[in-house]
Amino acid sequence: MPREIRLTSTVIRHNPQFSRLVTIPLDKVAPWKLNETTVVEGSINGVEFGRRSLKRWDDRNCWWIDLPEPLCKKAGLETGDKVTLVIRLASEDLPNELTELLKRNSIAKASWEKLTKARQRMLREEIFAAKSTATRTRRAEKILC
Repeated sequence: MPREIRLTSTVIRHNPQFSRLVTIPLDKVAPWKLNETTVVEGSINGVEFGRRSLKRWDDRNCWWIDLPEPLCKKAGLETGDKVTLVIRLASEDLPNELTELLKRNSIAKASWEKLTKARQRMLREEIFAAKSTATRTRRAEKILC
């Protein structure tokens, strides 16, 4: 299984109300044997984009990653631009703050275990997105306790 995937794609905007995105052909991601939304890390035109969700777009037989406006500005991206995309699977490890909460709080642990895998992924990513330990802890407690 390749550690990272490199490809060229085009920045598109499927709907004017939504952020821009890039698509990835099914065959490029096939070696990873994905069957659900997966978190990846990587870069676009050499600009790191951190942790992003790689989502399946069944109508177009591809995967896609959204490109929020701040990232587009940072990387100088416009709709129609050809870009070089490098993606790798992100770690599925839990943030330390969430791990500690689950160890010390039985209510939080029970709540976590009731969540679907998709909801656990979304919560993990919401906590990872926080810049400070205090904020990551507060987010975990607010949702699980």
